[in-house]
Amino acid sequence: MRFNLLTDAWIPIQHQGSHQKISMQQLLCGEQTGELCLPRDDMELACLQLLCAITQVLFIPKDKKALGQFVKEPITPEVYTGACKGKMDWFDLGHPETPFMQIRGVKSTQPTPMDKLLAGVADGTNKAFVNPHGLAEALCGGCAAIALFNVANNCPSMGGGFKGSLRGSTPITILINGRTLRETLWLNVLTEDMAESVMPWYSATKEQLPNYLDRIKADTKIPASRIGLNRGLLWQPAYFELLPSKFSANCSCCGCHGPVYNGFNKAKFNYTVEGIWPHPLSARIFTVKKGEREEKFPSFTTTAPTWTHMSRLVVDQQNDKEGQQTAPVIQQARTFMVTDKIQLIIGGYRNNQATVLERRHELFSLAQGWAEHGNVIQQIITDGLAYKTALRKALYLFAVGIKDKVNGSGVNLCDPVETVYYQQTENLMHNSLAAIKFEASQDELRTLNKQLKDIVIDLFNKATESYRQEPKMLKALALARRSLHKSFNELEPQGETL
Repeated sequence: MRFNLLTDAWIPIQHQGSHQKISMQQLLCGEQTGELCLPRDDMELACLQLLCAITQVLFIPKDKKALGQFVKEPITPEVYTGACKGKMDWFDLGHPETPFMQIRGVKSTQPTPMDKLLAGVADGTNKAFVNPHGLAEALCGGCAAIALFNVANNCPSMGGGFKGSLRGSTPITILINGRTLRETLWLNVLTEDMAESVMPWYSATKEQLPNYLDRIKADTKIPASRIGLNRGLLWQPAYFELLPSKFSANCSCCGCHGPVYNGFNKAKFNYTVEGIWPHPLSARIFTVKKGEREEKFPSFTTTAPTWTHMSRLVVDQQNDKEGQQTAPVIQQARTFMVTDKIQLIIGGYRNNQATVLERRHELFSLAQGWAEHGNVIQQIITDGLAYKTALRKALYLFAVGIKDKVNGSGVNLCDPVETVYYQQTENLMHNSLAAIKFEASQDELRTLNKQLKDIVIDLFNKATESYRQEPKMLKALALARRSLHKSFNELEPQGETL
């Protein structure tokens, strides 16, 4: 079946209480508006990423002045139609030769069910609780395209030799949130100036085709510096081919009725990308070992909340041994959103190899002045983590004591109390980032630290309350209190005794 992302209505939105699907032209030309609306948060995030990628491929503003004009005013249908010329085949999901993010003629022993395209649906022991039965029995063209894009860009590989995305396994994605969906797309498009800054090879590679159109040979070694902007945004790391159903049906994801896909063929394809491709929507972190710089994209590797990652997502830092570089869209935003507040969409998966353990999709606000005061944002995150560490260290000493001096209680409270600390500080950290007055940051940081300290004292007292009447545990409890007091003094010179 033929289905084109540039002309068909496939973008699921909610507007004034009603659900509908609109086309890319309607969205960019301001003919229809609304909020993205899909039953899974990760599909919404992937849909937004795909919309930004399509916008970037169709248009690349020359500079921030041109970008500002796109943000301010919708384009005309004529401008949209002109931008689509020569790229219609790129986004045709059912093209007879080069379908969107697929390879024709994939050889597979048997079709794979569509649920393998939705991260976490077919994996994990709790899948029946998290994902309703039949969530991916059949997908319409729009949902299938979003799922293909998501698997190629955000998900862990399918295992067994399948390649992962250009950003590695389960990278954290960061986008700038605008006042409308149309504005959001433009805020996450790079200008030519910025593209050339983060990708010195931009001009030499800007005419490249996506690799499902211009296929690479098996076992090829590809320098990241030979992958152009469009090619990288639409990179397909594996061989997939969607299989259309003979019958129309309701899409298991969005619910619309029409032609659907109920399976796909997949095959491994081996190649090597040498180096790191600077994805517009990802920060990078690096370490220097034996004179060699090793870069990677941050991801959610633990259950620690998203705010613990914020400094490396929005603050650039570097020394001789390590560093962090913010996503190109954040670097660009610093040049034209300096005096504004900024709202960020942050998401990704936490995984164990090919299995998805957790989905994240969160909204963060940064106060006016964020672009110039990265050191204060860094300090907020550092303090939040430091008070957690002080609490955990004290509880660890309570459990194990000091060898040959103080017997520990043998009761390990670290993990459950750390979880509660994160729960109780979540709103506080969000609010601090959103509302801090940078011109009075030292006073505000002291207030934040006092609040964090009060939470730590309360959690410590509640966690150890039931052990205070046990004589054998009194020394361990006193040791833990001294540790906490010492940590407070290190964090605040005027730390007070419990």
